[in-house]
Amino acid sequence: MKKKLLALSLVLSFAGYAQAPINNFFSIPMSSYAIVESTPAIDQSATGANLVWNFTNLTSVGTNTDTYAAPNAGQLTTYPGTTEVLSITTAGSMDVNNILAKEEMSGAFSFTGVSAAGFELNYDSDNALLGTFPLSYNNSITDAVAGSFISDAASGDFTGSITTTVDAHGTLNMNDVGEGAYSGLVTRLKVVQDLTLTVFIFNGTVTQTSYYYYDNSNGNLVFRSNTAVIVFDFAGINETVTLMESFLSNPLSTPNNELVTNEFQVVPNPVDDVLNIQYQVPKAIKSIRILDINGRIILNSNGFDKYLDVSGLQSGLYLLTVQTDYGLLTKKFLKK
Repeated sequence: MKKKLLALSLVLSFAGYAQAPINNFFSIPMSSYAIVESTPAIDQSATGANLVWNFTNLTSVGTNTDTYAAPNAGQLTTYPGTTEVLSITTAGSMDVNNILAKEEMSGAFSFTGVSAAGFELNYDSDNALLGTFPLSYNNSITDAVAGSFISDAASGDFTGSITTTVDAHGTLNMNDVGEGAYSGLVTRLKVVQDLTLTVFIFNGTVTQTSYYYYDNSNGNLVFRSNTAVIVFDFAGINETVTLMESFLSNPLSTPNNELVTNEFQVVPNPVDDVLNIQYQVPKAIKSIRILDINGRIILNSNGFDKYLDVSGLQSGLYLLTVQTDYGLLTKKFLKK
């Protein structure tokens, strides 16, 4: 049971420095992350504006890759309301961990479940609402959660809460773990889950604290960490598990955030029929693509078109990629 409970760590799993809103919770599809360790341990306790984080003693111990897909029929039955499934695959492993979520037209984003080998956590009684994106500095929301869990060792129910806060912004510095060092302005999202798990007459607790750092210039999720404290006295379990990941690369965006030197927006978002691309240097745009969440190219346009007709797209989440003289820029948008 202890081994399966560790899968919970995958759930959750700017003034002087300008801060930027966090437009989307998830990473860009096909993002690769180095699984990292740090000696000494990194300190993420400080909150507030204009902070400096120096994560410069990171060592890579593996690689994870994020892919996205629409839920299949079985997932829709087990996790009602799910609109998107994040699959995290570790290089050299056959196991795939899934985070299932619901994203509404309003921008409201909730977890509906998590599944791993031999373990499922289902927010079927009360989904875990993180908030309505975009989220800005000092935004905070607390939501009740409830549901059931199934594992190879035991099954039961859970209740608790999830608190999401945009609690800090500043400069993040990271050493090279495979694709070059990183230094950039970021905004941080903190997510805390406090869960009570019940197995027959026995209770256990899981407290998970997660931090997500988003690059201000392009929205990339460049660092994420999850620490879960798992206590089941009746089973002799008292464990603290930490997973940290540092962004490596993405085929849909540039890892060099210094290339993104101009403001880039797509409006309105969500969109009905016509998408407006706002970019300060339009002549620098070479080509535009729209991709679905599986990475398939839906539209390909050479040159700069300020307005794109998307009326023919089905409702859902898409990626807009713009190739410029400064690199490849990526934005997510929602088609109503």
